[in-house]
Amino acid sequence: MGDRSCGSSILRCCVAKPMLRSLQPQTWKLGYRTSQVYWEEFQTREEAEGRYQELWWSKVLMNPEGDVLRCSSGILDPKGVGVAALLLSARRGFGDVESSLPALEKGDVAFIPADRLPGTSQALQLIWDRVASRSSISWFGSRVSVDSLCYFDVAKHPGVRGYVALTIDDAPCRLGPKNSMLPEIRKLLKEHQAKATFMLLGKFVPQHEEGLLELLREGHELGNHGLVDKSYRASSPKEFEDAVEECTRRITDLHRRAGVSSAFPWFRPPHGQLSAVMAKIVEQKALRILMCDTYACCPVIQDGDFIGRFLGKQAEHGSIMLIHMPEHGFREWCLLGLQTLLKHLKERNMKVVTAGKLAELAGWSPELVGRRCKLAL
Repeated sequence: MGDRSCGSSILRCCVAKPMLRSLQPQTWKLGYRTSQVYWEEFQTREEAEGRYQELWWSKVLMNPEGDVLRCSSGILDPKGVGVAALLLSARRGFGDVESSLPALEKGDVAFIPADRLPGTSQALQLIWDRVASRSSISWFGSRVSVDSLCYFDVAKHPGVRGYVALTIDDAPCRLGPKNSMLPEIRKLLKEHQAKATFMLLGKFVPQHEEGLLELLREGHELGNHGLVDKSYRASSPKEFEDAVEECTRRITDLHRRAGVSSAFPWFRPPHGQLSAVMAKIVEQKALRILMCDTYACCPVIQDGDFIGRFLGKQAEHGSIMLIHMPEHGFREWCLLGLQTLLKHLKERNMKVVTAGKLAELAGWSPELVGRRCKLAL
């Protein structure tokens, strides 16, 4: 591929095999991957974003400072290897990358789920609004494991009346510190006097330790979500066990440094997938599988207002709600979803607490964590 004009821009776009030409330092850069990695550069953000919208391959948009502003895996790239290759390429001076799978498996680069076909989000939104309920969502949780905690039945546990638990998956941030929205989330929760359980991907803890320590000091809670965002069903039992142990170790270290103890060691399997062997390992580690009964499929439904309204109306006394962590350039709509959710719950006089606090209100003690339980306790 050769050079082409960038419309009104004086700068010409470099569309060539990497390493054959150098990119200018103070330009907007758009990378995409077909059979190999390509990079284009632009003088203005408007031109770069316009070109970004044209492409349907896996792609990454970066500002002149090298920050990732947007990224998306193509429909034909379900494993997210394209975006991973582009992120590796950017780190290595915008060169080509033979394989990104090893780095992706280790969590050295972010896994970005593939986009859906156009209209999928809107279609699923219509279906979800009609069929998703406490019973259907918690049924899925029970399929993950018979030991899954999905909600507390207020009829059996009157102490949870007026309370719901908020859990946030894939914390803290997979794209790096500059893309973190942890400060915005902390501020929003503080404004609404809400507490949350953040389910951590352990691989990304080191770059965000100070923010996570502040979360703990502010009364929030941390849970184990594995090391990286992938299904461990295809992994060996040892790899899964090592991932669980390492994430637990990092959480324990954060608690020690923050001077905060954790009464309820929660675990939520990435992608909601757990084999019988994996469930046995979780049980041996004395972890409690934490699922949910209130969920708006926010990775696919990209309408923050719908997400917040749906969660806000579906949540019941004793509910455990799930929303995903927003990042700059990835799932940003979840911030609006959380804003809308907290507003609706406030109007309903529902108090938002951690999963651990909800368990205490239900009359649980930490000793119960290692025991088998029913779907709704």
